[in-house]
Amino acid sequence: MDKSSFAGIFIALGGIFIGLMLEGGKLGQILQPTAALIVFGGTLGAVMLQFPLRVVVAAFLRLGHVFFDNSKDPQALIAEIVEYAHKARRDGIVSLDTILENVADPFLKKSLMLAIDGTEPQEIRKMMEMELANQAEHEELIPSVLSPPVDSPPPWESSVPCLD
Repeated sequence: MDKSSFAGIFIALGGIFIGLMLEGGKLGQILQPTAALIVFGGTLGAVMLQFPLRVVVAAFLRLGHVFFDNSKDPQALIAEIVEYAHKARRDGIVSLDTILENVADPFLKKSLMLAIDGTEPQEIRKMMEMELANQAEHEELIPSVLSPPVDSPPPWESSVPCLD
């Protein structure tokens, strides 16, 4: 769990509410469901026009990674791979077929399945590199889903002619 992200949200909301109260405002002035629906609904609609649905959904699912670290321990993954290598040397590559359902990492599981099926190592390497390239291409779009609403200027700024 990333305490900094939670603290950042708390500080931002606290700053908004304290600033509102210092200026004599009321909480009801900023808690307007109609305005929120217009802003968030319009923003979501604009984002969905720019990106495929699968990318938008993946971006919103990834928001949880801001607060919770789901990364795997690399040392544990290395130990797991070494264990599979020892088993394959000891009992043969086909013996790994019995433990495939216990492999949690989809990339590793696919690699092991190709090896068990007798695919040549060079072919496994090519296939898995293509898999990584496809995954990287898909993941490149995910951060940009949330950046257009932030990076775009307000409508009135883009319609005002520049007089430089």
